[in-house]
Amino acid sequence: MTVNVTTTSNIETNLKGHYDRNLLERAVPALIHGRYAQVRPMPKKKGNRINFRRYNSLAVNTTPLTEGVTPAGQKLSSTNIYATVRQYGDFVTYSDWLDMTGLDATIVEATDLLGENMGEVIDTLDRNVFIAGTSVRYAGGVSARTSIVTGPAVTDLKSAVRTLRGGNAKMISEMTVAGAKIATRPIARGYRAIQHTDCQHDFEALAGFTKSEEYASQKGVTEEEYGSWGNVRFEMTTLGKIYADGGGSVGSTGLISTSASATDVYITMIFGKNACGTVPLQKSSVKSIIKQMGSAGTEDALDQRASVGWKAARTAKILNDDFMIRYEHALTDF
Repeated sequence: MTVNVTTTSNIETNLKGHYDRNLLERAVPALIHGRYAQVRPMPKKKGNRINFRRYNSLAVNTTPLTEGVTPAGQKLSSTNIYATVRQYGDFVTYSDWLDMTGLDATIVEATDLLGENMGEVIDTLDRNVFIAGTSVRYAGGVSARTSIVTGPAVTDLKSAVRTLRGGNAKMISEMTVAGAKIATRPIARGYRAIQHTDCQHDFEALAGFTKSEEYASQKGVTEEEYGSWGNVRFEMTTLGKIYADGGGSVGSTGLISTSASATDVYITMIFGKNACGTVPLQKSSVKSIIKQMGSAGTEDALDQRASVGWKAARTAKILNDDFMIRYEHALTDF
């Protein structure tokens, strides 16, 4: 196996001029896709598959009782949903020479970077599971992603909310009543929506959209929430899903396109309570691993390499497709 080793050729050690040891802050995305999921830790030594079970509602029986006759009654039934826990991980290897001559605390920086990396990996895994649901609304009412040539519209949001209500999806956010502050507005009980940061301008332009700073109360408002429309409150992250060139012909529509041929399709996930779940392997879900110089034995005979890594065991699962809807749309190209 070939291992990538970070050396002085990757991290410069002989810099000209003054070197400021206060390293620049890295751009880290908001990790929010699993924020509203049920968390069901799985015990160790219990296999790698978890079973979520839901009892099905009973049929509504409107037949009057007959005097003296016992009706047949109903049988209980359940729906079983299975999810398999898997391991994920990554590491960084660095040389002893970099550690001895480098200007930075290599192990500290590597640990910070790997922590960020782990968060992004887990959030992306959650996102990929949650956007694979069967309930979908394509912008403009078209029948497929490859036909999308319109941006977000109020009609689409109304359809999404009606679909969730029709599926008996419970709202996540409570109502915010109007307050005494100037230019504030009451906010209706709401479902949550997660989308890419590119989406903000087009959604704010929708009739009836309320920016988060206009809320009568900031209680329960997350850092990533930028506003609401009707019964939907929107949060954004740069990890929101985009299908580059996934839509219809861009033509002269003025929509974002990676190659200027087909529109880029953005995914906005709108969901209610208990739509999805995440399953960490209890007590072993996250582990930081540090291997010192020479710990590899004869594989590192001169104590030239050390490594820092992470490992996590988990999974994510849609628990009820009726409680979430994937809204696919294009965006305006400025």
